[in-house]
Amino acid sequence: MSNPPGYAPRDVFESMLEWMVIPTFDLVLVYGGQGVIIVRRKIAPYKDVWALPGLRMYKGESIDDTLQRIAKAEVGLEIDTSEKVLLGQFVGKFKTEHHRQDLSTGYIVQVPDNQPILINENHFYSYELATEIPDNMGAMYKYYLGEYFKKKP
Repeated sequence: MSNPPGYAPRDVFESMLEWMVIPTFDLVLVYGGQGVIIVRRKIAPYKDVWALPGLRMYKGESIDDTLQRIAKAEVGLEIDTSEKVLLGQFVGKFKTEHHRQDLSTGYIVQVPDNQPILINENHFYSYELATEIPDNMGAMYKYYLGEYFKKKP
């Protein structure tokens, strides 16, 4: 099976983790006004804690392409990024994966609740709709939810 454009094979990605900062994006998906979609991660970094849907950017993608791919791949949702709201950036430094360092950019995107949430079972155990910051959540995601709840009308 060939890799999609911009997708590094695992051995190449391992080398990148050793030497480079990885650009990632995280989504505060507000699901029909009911709450923010949070997911319990199966994989590092932030294994076994609550997180937001997020992945790295692939070479050749625009920001909107990346956000739409993340929403579809991680929680099965089609999103409209035309009214996305920038929350900020966070530098995540991890003890796992070659002391990985991510430069994450967070966005708020409103999602109508007429689509079912279908989590990526390779990445997540479960999901919830959060109306506050839960215990046992990764620092990066606490930061983004804190910023979201400050801005929320």
